[in-house]
Amino acid sequence: MVFSIFLVSTGTQEEYKNMQRGKAQIGILGITDEQLALLRQNENVSWVGEYSAIGLFYEEGKTITVAYGNEEYFLQQEKITFQGNIPQSKNEIMLPQNYLDFLGEAYKPGDTILLDLTGTGHEAYYTLSAILDEDKESNGYFVYVSKELAHDLAGDTFQVTGYTRLNTDAIDSASILDFSNRAIKDTGIEEGQVNLTEYFAVMSGAIKSGMPIPVPLLAALTAVLAATIVYGVFYSKITKNVQMLGQLRTIGMTKRQIKRMAGKEGRKYAIRGIPLGLLCGVLIGFIGCPDGFRLKTAIFYAAVISVMAFITVNIAIFKPVRVAMNISPVEGSKYIMYAGKKKRSRKLHRKLTPFNLAKINIQRNKQKAVLTILMLGLSGAILLVTATVAGSIDPEKQAKFKYYPIGEIQIQVKNTIGSSFDKEAEPYGSSKLQLEGNPLAEQALMQELIKIDGVEKITSSDCVYMTITFPGGNGSITSISNFFPTLNKEQIEEKQFVLSSGTVNYNDMVAQNGILVAEDIAKVGDTLKIEGRASDGSTYAVEAVVVGTYNRASLMESSPVIPGSPYFIMAYDTAKKLTGIIDQTGVLTLEVSDEHLEDVLSAVQKIADENGKIEVNTIKQTISSIQKYYDPSIKTFYMISAILFVFGAISLMNMLMVDFQNRKREFGLFEAVGTTQNQLKGMLNREIGIYLSGSLIISLLGGSVLSVIVCGQLDAVNHCITLKLPWIFLLLLIAVLMVIYFVFSMYAKSELKKTSILSAIRDE
Repeated sequence: MVFSIFLVSTGTQEEYKNMQRGKAQIGILGITDEQLALLRQNENVSWVGEYSAIGLFYEEGKTITVAYGNEEYFLQQEKITFQGNIPQSKNEIMLPQNYLDFLGEAYKPGDTILLDLTGTGHEAYYTLSAILDEDKESNGYFVYVSKELAHDLAGDTFQVTGYTRLNTDAIDSASILDFSNRAIKDTGIEEGQVNLTEYFAVMSGAIKSGMPIPVPLLAALTAVLAATIVYGVFYSKITKNVQMLGQLRTIGMTKRQIKRMAGKEGRKYAIRGIPLGLLCGVLIGFIGCPDGFRLKTAIFYAAVISVMAFITVNIAIFKPVRVAMNISPVEGSKYIMYAGKKKRSRKLHRKLTPFNLAKINIQRNKQKAVLTILMLGLSGAILLVTATVAGSIDPEKQAKFKYYPIGEIQIQVKNTIGSSFDKEAEPYGSSKLQLEGNPLAEQALMQELIKIDGVEKITSSDCVYMTITFPGGNGSITSISNFFPTLNKEQIEEKQFVLSSGTVNYNDMVAQNGILVAEDIAKVGDTLKIEGRASDGSTYAVEAVVVGTYNRASLMESSPVIPGSPYFIMAYDTAKKLTGIIDQTGVLTLEVSDEHLEDVLSAVQKIADENGKIEVNTIKQTISSIQKYYDPSIKTFYMISAILFVFGAISLMNMLMVDFQNRKREFGLFEAVGTTQNQLKGMLNREIGIYLSGSLIISLLGGSVLSVIVCGQLDAVNHCITLKLPWIFLLLLIAVLMVIYFVFSMYAKSELKKTSILSAIRDE
C-alpha cells in the first residue's frame, strides 16, 4: 500500500515532467542565421527550435497571432504534430485545425486559401502547406508563416528566439548555464541573450503539478495501520499456541530459543509477504500512472520500503514475541484462549443472550477489540479525508479570490486596436485610448451594459498598461507587461494594513515614483524599471522605488484590487504624471446572476465586437485553466482513497477470519453445553456489528475532524477549497461495511456447519 501511494504520487509528477522532458533548456534571444548555423554544428547542442511572434489582430472576438516556427520548434519544443510540410516559400502558411474549424471551411494540405494575414483588410491567396493537430476550441488562434514572409511582415523588428536543447541531462540552473556557455563559445552569442526556459524549474521539482500531497504523512499513517494489523494477527497466533509453547518449555526449550523461534516465524512471513506487497504496489502504480512510471524510481522506493516494512514488522511482533518467551510451563498448561488478564465478575447472575455473549467476548480481550476497531476506523478516516480534499477542490473559488473578486465578467481596454501590423499601432495602444477618449467612460456603453438582463452591478477600476522589469532567479531579468492597478490617495492608504514591510505615504510615492510590490519579486528600497506610453506618444522608462511589499493572497483577501493579484501597484497621480491619463478606468467588472451568465456574456461580446476598442474576459476561462492545474492532484487523491478503501476492507476481513479460526475450540465448547448454531451465529453477528459500528463512528468523527483541519490549511494557502461531504465515498464505506458483515456472516455459518463438537475440542 505504501509503495503504491509513493508510485502514484511520484508518477503524477513524472507525467507533468513529461511535458518538459526532452525540451530546450535555454532560449537565446535575437539569434541570427549565422549564429544558428554555428550552434547546430556544435557537439554540445542537440537541436535548435526557432520561433518568432510577428504580430496579432482581432477577428470576431478572437485573437489571431501571426508567428514563425521551424520544424524542431513544433516537434521538439511544443511537441505538436502536423500534416504536411512546414512553410518554406513566401506564399505558404500553416494553420491549426481549430482555426480552420473557426473559419468553418474544410481544407487539406496543398489547398489554396484566401486569407487576410495581417487583419488590415488586405486579402491574398496562400498555399496551406501544413495543418497542425490542434482541435480544441480557444480564445485565440495562430497563423504560422515561412521565415521569408516573417521577415517581410516584421521588417526591422524581426527577432528569432532559438530554443536550444543541449546535450546534457542536467536539471539544476547552474549546470545548465555553465554548459550553455560552452555551447555559445565562438558563436558571437552573448551571455545576456541566454535565458533559462521553465525546463529546469519543472524537472528539478521547483514547479510541481497541482497541489502538494503529503505522501510521507500518508505513508507513515499507512505504516502504523499495517503494523497494527501485523501485531493483531501475530498476537492472535502467539496466544493460540500458548499451550504448545508451554510444552516446549517443559521439555527444556529456553526463553532465548522461544524468542528466536517466534521472531524467525514473524520474519519468515515478512520475507514472503513484502515481495508480494511490492509486486501489488508496482502493478497499482503502473496502472494508476502508466505515463509517469519510471523503473528507476520504482526500484529505489522498493528498496527503501522493503527495509521500512521489515523494520515495521519487527517492531509489530516485538511484544507478541516477548509474550511467547515469557510463557512458563505452568501458564501454558492452564492458559485459556483469549482470556488474557481477565477480571472475575462478582455478578450472581448473567443473562447469556447472543448480544451479551458478544459483549463479554469483546470485553475479555479489549486490546484486540480496540486494535480491530481502530484499524478499520483509521483507514476509513483517511479514506474520507482524501476523498473530501479531492471533492472539495474548487477552481471557481480560487478564480474569484485571485482574479474576479467582485464580478464574473471583466471588460477592459484593448491594448492593440485592429491589428499590430497597422503602422500607426503603438505597443501601448490602451494608454493612447485612455488618454484621447477612454471607451470605458462612454455613457452609451454604460447604458448598453446596464440594460442587459442579468447584470446586477458594474464596477469601474483604474489601471494602466505598463511593463515592469525586475531581477529573476539565477541572474536573469524578468519583464511583465499587463494592466496594473493605479489607486488614489485613500485607496493607497488603505493598503497600509496589508503590507508585509514598508510604509505608504501618498505624496512621497508620487514625488519619488514609489510603488508597492509583491513580496516575492522585490524588497523595500529596491529600484525597478517601469515602462509605458507617455502623453506625447513616446515610451517612458523610469526608475521606481519600492516603498512597501505585500503578500498577494493577503492583499486579495483583505483589500482586493482589480486587476487581481497584481505584481505592483502605482499611485494614481504617479500614473497621471507619467502617462498624462486623467480617466484611468481600464476595467469594468460586471456582477451577473448565475442563471443569466451565458446570456450576458453573449450580449457583452456582441457589444465588444461592435465597439472594436474593448475586449471581454470571463471567469470561465480562468476556471478552466485552474481546473487543468488541479486535475492531476484530484486524480491522485481519488486513487489514494481507493487504495485505502480496499486495504481497510481486506485487512478487517483478514483479522476477523483469523479470529474465527482461533476460536473453533470455544465454539465446540459452547455446543457441548447446549448452545445452538443459530445462537452462535447470532453472537458472531453481534460481535461483527459492534466492530463495524465502532469503526464507522471513528471513521466519521476522525474523518470529519481531519477533513476540516486539512481543508482549512489547504484553503489558507491556495484559497481553492469549498468543503463538501464525499457522499459517494461515505456511501461506499457503509456499503463495504455491510458487505463485510454479510460475507462474514455467511462464512461463519458455513464454517460452523463443518465443525463438530469433538473435532473443535481436539483442534490443534
